[in-house]
Amino acid sequence: MDERPRSAPDESSSVDTAPVPTVGQVVVGTVPAAAVLVLAMPVALWWLLDTSSGELRTPWWPALLLGLLALFHLLARLARAPRPTDLPPVSAQRVRYALVSAARTGAVPPEPPVRAAAGATACQRVEAAAYAVAATTGVLVASLLVPQPAWTVFAVVAGILAAIHIFRARHPWAYLRAVHHDDHAN
Repeated sequence: MDERPRSAPDESSSVDTAPVPTVGQVVVGTVPAAAVLVLAMPVALWWLLDTSSGELRTPWWPALLLGLLALFHLLARLARAPRPTDLPPVSAQRVRYALVSAARTGAVPPEPPVRAAAGATACQRVEAAAYAVAATTGVLVASLLVPQPAWTVFAVVAGILAAIHIFRARHPWAYLRAVHHDDHAN
C-alpha cells in the first residue's frame, strides 16, 4: 500500500490561478485578425469593384464578405491571449470601479473574482480598440482605392468609432499594466 503523504487538493478556485495576459500579449494576439481587416478589406474591394465604372464584377460579393468575416472571427478566437474564463458573476459596476481605480492608483482589487472579471473585460476592450483601428485603416486604404464620397464618409465614421474604442480602452490598458506590476511587486 502506498504510504506516501499526498498533497491536499488545491482549494483555490480557477479564478485564483487564471492567467491575465499583459497588454503586449493582448495586442500581439490581435495581429492575425487585424491583418485580415487591414489587408483583406481593400483587396476584396479592389477585386469586387471595377474601379473605372464602379460596377460589381460578381454577384457573389456577399459570400466573399461573409467568408472574410468568418476568417476574421476564427483568427481572433485562435490567436487571442489566454484570459480568465468561467468567471463567477461580478457586477458591471464593480468591474468598472476596478478598471478606473487601477488606472488612477495603480492598485488592483484584492478579491480574485473581481480581479479576474476586470482582467477579462480589460482584454476585450483592448482587443476591440485594436480591431477598430485595424478596420479603420482598412477602410481608409479602401477609400483611397475607390475615391468616392460614400467611402470617405464610411472612413470618417469608422475613425470616430475607433476613437471611441481607444478612449474606452485607456482604463483597461492601465488595469492590465497594474495587474502585472502588482504581480512583479509581490
